[in-house]
Amino acid sequence: MSHSANYQVIRAVFVLFLPFLASCATVYTAPDFSDYQARHKTVAILPFDVSINPERRWSVSQQQINQMASEQAASFQRALYTQYLQGQQRGSFTVEFQDISETNTLLTRKAVSGNTQKLLSTMTKSEICDALKVDAVISGEMVLTKPMGTLESIASLHFFKIPGSTNEVHVNTSIHEGGQGKLIWNYDFMQQGSHWASVESLAKHLIRSTARNFPYRK
Repeated sequence: MSHSANYQVIRAVFVLFLPFLASCATVYTAPDFSDYQARHKTVAILPFDVSINPERRWSVSQQQINQMASEQAASFQRALYTQYLQGQQRGSFTVEFQDISETNTLLTRKAVSGNTQKLLSTMTKSEICDALKVDAVISGEMVLTKPMGTLESIASLHFFKIPGSTNEVHVNTSIHEGGQGKLIWNYDFMQQGSHWASVESLAKHLIRSTARNFPYRK
């Protein structure tokens, strides 16, 4: 094989694995999780708290950033629910997942100002579980350097004018039980250099990366 061909192969392999070179994740599972798993029947997925931290040179208003963050939060919750629901239908989990439309409706009823995230920040996880009538809740924070998805990508190209900029994604996912609001599982994931096409692709990656240690698996 020629030097040129060798170079092309090495370059292809490097490009293929580059997104994974700058990623890291940590996992915590409560020692007594099996005790909770035996009792839990239904889990709700809360809207994630999404932050978009554009680089300084990106010209975009805070209002636009907040709007995109709100849309990303709703999209990620829906994508995550879809992934967990598929696993539930295959019989992969020991729990069922509450329909997010029911979750969001119950939360909206309690949010006087209509701001669900503001409501969630004022309630304990135990109170949230009680309001949703579930045994535990999946919640989390997601920090992005730019939005994702078809419409968001178009907006980013229009506002940011940096189609080739490097993404950074940081997702922290937690499960709290409803009795005392205790943290019983946490997965913290950060990756740089990956160009996520959509929140759906990020949700799929999150589910795949936690497949071996997601605590409600059979």
